[in-house]
Amino acid sequence: MKTNLSEMTGAARERPKVDRRRAPETGARILDAAEMLFSWRGFYGVSLREIAAEAGVKLALTHYHFGSKENLFGAVIERRAQEHAAGIEAALVKAQAQQGERAERRAAILRGLIAPIVDRVMRGGPGWKNYVRLLAFVANHPQEEEYVSPFRIHYDHVIHDFVDALATLHPEMPRPDVQWGFFFFQAATTHILVESGMLDRQSGGALRSSDLDAMMDRMVPFFAAGFLGLGAKD
Repeated sequence: MKTNLSEMTGAARERPKVDRRRAPETGARILDAAEMLFSWRGFYGVSLREIAAEAGVKLALTHYHFGSKENLFGAVIERRAQEHAAGIEAALVKAQAQQGERAERRAAILRGLIAPIVDRVMRGGPGWKNYVRLLAFVANHPQEEEYVSPFRIHYDHVIHDFVDALATLHPEMPRPDVQWGFFFFQAATTHILVESGMLDRQSGGALRSSDLDAMMDRMVPFFAAGFLGLGAKD
């Protein structure tokens, strides 16, 4: 009878067992499933059992990797947050370096927020599309909820930087009016990113909620002009 080397040396007995629970791909599958389900149904509309079923793992593994649903939700937000926030901040820096009339520079700042987001949705793959929809979903829900805190931590400073950029560009505007103007733009953006299909229905199919590139090209000049009504001067 043949005996292999591991049996002769005893290596087979000494080789450590692989704990499949710790496999990185298991955690990633849970995050992917949670990201997709949360993006469509929100925090309260999804259970850990449903997430486990979508990920194809046992329920116990969701607890093993993430503990609670709140922790899992936070992990979903945090997984892409640094990359996403950095991309938006880089777009703002580029916009602030643009030369020209104030109307053009104001539009560039507004585009700096939405362009990187639209690029993620349209060309980043299904994971990024789900993530952006999830952020939009969270932004449209009560902000005092504790589960929203990871969103506030990672993205509030980004919004503050955009408001600062617009206030610097328009010192003639009262700061609260700059904040109002940007909030209107931000609110429209989060509503649009949900892609509810309302536009499709109301236009009789002539326009599509999913055509975010076309929407952005019209939305930026519309809101850039809206700042004039709040006291901005070109």
